Amino acid sequence: MTDAFDVIIVGTRCAGAPTAMLLARKGYRVLAVDRATFPSDTVSTHMVHPLAVRALSNWGLLKALEETGCPPIDTYAFDFGPFTIAGAPGTKEAPVAYCPRRTVLDKILVDAARAAGVELREGFTVDEVLIENGRAVGIKGHSRGGAPVSERAKVVVGADGRQSFVAEALNPESYDEKPPLLAAYYAY
Repeated sequence: MTDAFDVIIVGTRCAGAPTAMLLARKGYRVLAVDRATFPSDTVSTHMVHPLAVRALSNWGLLKALEETGCPPIDTYAFDFGPFTIAGAPGTKEAPVAYCPRRTVLDKILVDAARAAGVELREGFTVDEVLIENGRAVGIKGHSRGGAPVSERAKVVVGADGRQSFVAEALNPESYDEKPPLLAAYYAY
């Protein structure tokens, strides 16, 4: 069986969609899948920090974010109870951050991936990572209510988050693990 794609990316939020977009812009045939449909929300990544804003600008996506009305942020304050750390996070080259809802940010990124030529399948569940000789070579999964399909690629990228299905399937060796020491919460 031949590879239908150069790259398959599992997960198309703020890691997977830009990776897919940049690879497609370089001429690679990319399939990106996500079990979510967009726009959709997720509790993660509340801030697009200044260097990431510069990346959005370099990719030609900053204007789309600005047009949503999301205001730029030029100062931060982190309140730890007994003390607060406050200041300007940016640099001269990248002075501001943004805090868009994920319904906004992820949709911009997914749309940009599609515009770059990525074949994007929303509402797609990966049931299995196809492995041959210890190497990921594809995926098997299904759309909501759809029949199972298999797709192959030279490279499979797991951009599917902290509890990555792709990483679990490959069972990589763990190293330098540390237990969580604290939890954070955000207020706006």
